[in-house]
Amino acid sequence: MTWTTVAVAVALIVFVVARRMRGEAVRAPKKLFLLPLVAGVIGLQNLTRAKLNALDIGVIAAGCALSLVLGLWRGRLDRVSLVNGVPHMVWTAGSVAVFAVGVLSKLALDAGGVAAGGTSAALSSSLLLSLGLTLLGEAVVVWQRARSLPPGNAAGGQYRGAVQRTDRPTVWPPIR
Repeated sequence: MTWTTVAVAVALIVFVVARRMRGEAVRAPKKLFLLPLVAGVIGLQNLTRAKLNALDIGVIAAGCALSLVLGLWRGRLDRVSLVNGVPHMVWTAGSVAVFAVGVLSKLALDAGGVAAGGTSAALSSSLLLSLGLTLLGEAVVVWQRARSLPPGNAAGGQYRGAVQRTDRPTVWPPIR
């Protein structure tokens, strides 16, 4: 793992925590899942450069599963509500605690893997993959919770998959 990767991971964590503590509108699925997928792809790219042994693969798989489960749990702890008719999410104290537990458990799991004979370069390379998976788990739950909110003003249909109603009859083919 290079210093650039560490700097990107730290900057990403600070960015995500600051935004989620302040609260933000729940975006369309395409934008909601973009950051977790990008972080996950970068994490996978980091893993392709590392030489993995069997212990590394086991520890990385366990860390990724733990990150995904904690992300799903954190998504349940986030406060999702309608603000001006738009779904809005804010991290609660429980969300911050679960995020901290996730980061600390990932670091402890990697340290245990190195102590058991794993390679430190391979295990530290999985940090961005784990971060991407935890954000992905949270995004899935928040998106589902935002879709289940009662329809607000104009945004209710956007997250429920409904077609906006109009008073005009539909004529096919269109008359020009």
